[in-house]
Amino acid sequence: MIVAAALFTSCYNDFDTVEPEKIWKDSDFKDCELISINDLKKEFFMDKFGGLSNTGSNGSWSDTKSYQIDRDVYIKGKVISNDREGNIFKSLFLQDESGAIEIRLTNGNFLRYHMGIYNETRTEIPSQWVYVKLKGLYIGNYRMMLSIGNGPSESYNTVGEHKFYANSNIEQAAQIKAHVFPGEPATLVVGKDIKVITPENYLEALKCPEDFGRLIRFERIKCHYAGVKNQDGVEKAPLKNGQYDQIYPSWIYTDIRPIVNKAWYRMAYSHHSVNLFGSVCFTYNENAQYTSDKGVYMVRTSGYSRFSDKPVVKDGRVGNITGIYGIYSKRSDFTGGSYDFATYQLSISHFMDLEFEADDFLTDAEVEAMTPADSYVTPNVNELD
Repeated sequence: MIVAAALFTSCYNDFDTVEPEKIWKDSDFKDCELISINDLKKEFFMDKFGGLSNTGSNGSWSDTKSYQIDRDVYIKGKVISNDREGNIFKSLFLQDESGAIEIRLTNGNFLRYHMGIYNETRTEIPSQWVYVKLKGLYIGNYRMMLSIGNGPSESYNTVGEHKFYANSNIEQAAQIKAHVFPGEPATLVVGKDIKVITPENYLEALKCPEDFGRLIRFERIKCHYAGVKNQDGVEKAPLKNGQYDQIYPSWIYTDIRPIVNKAWYRMAYSHHSVNLFGSVCFTYNENAQYTSDKGVYMVRTSGYSRFSDKPVVKDGRVGNITGIYGIYSKRSDFTGGSYDFATYQLSISHFMDLEFEADDFLTDAEVEAMTPADSYVTPNVNELD
């Protein structure tokens, strides 16, 4: 009995004592070549396929490109995303001095790869270095945003259209452990790691496509309603994307034909078991006519995010936004206008990344009064689920 008790205690203690996770360092990767993120994008995608435009449309394999990385190279970047609040989904964004890129993973990345929130002076954010061994993984394009993941995949949407995807998520724990390595704590410094965009510098400071995927701080930017009534009952003209009218703030559903787009005054649609993306427009250029014009950005929020039901900012109010800068377009030459189909998007990790005063947001009563009756969706309408 004494021997058995000793053995039981020994086994229990071994099980109960969890070995701390290894903190990886530069010296652990002597067998690989370090490559900058923008050099990775250039060498393994841009140079091979001639750029981003018309290489991520997902309508066929001819316009949806990816490349399997065939060299022992790795990237090292700071974590610039946090999926705890659900707006960032199955993605880890990393940034180095040259640029940034999405790593397509699984849920709960914030548990292993850490990014905090601003300090009190809004000058820095806690972060962490992460290394990614790239050989065998795929760099692929989806609507002009590059990412790292597993091999290409394909599927059908709800209207039966065949869709093609340049890469897929790395979801198995063993594969993640073989490619993605958490490193030492780091800090994201405003003005150094986090580029600051203002009304004075937005025309020249924000670079396309070099800054796609980066964490950017937009200061003194104005909320802009388009094609829907604002809090004063005024309705300004919609923005255009090519020949199509786009309204903001709104929810959108793209997997039915014709696409449905309705006025919506919360961050996203999350009602009656229906969850849809919402978009709110912010701009430095109030005279813009197209979503592709410089100085026009959409904060896009998932219907599954924890802050999806929050009211949006009032039309005309000015504040700051910190978000991951991206694009959604089949093709673009970054010049704006009627022949450029870009929509520039900002993805926030936390609701507090919208830095506006409390009275800059609509109240729940204002939201209810302003929302048209046909903006509410029930599960049996158009099969939105």
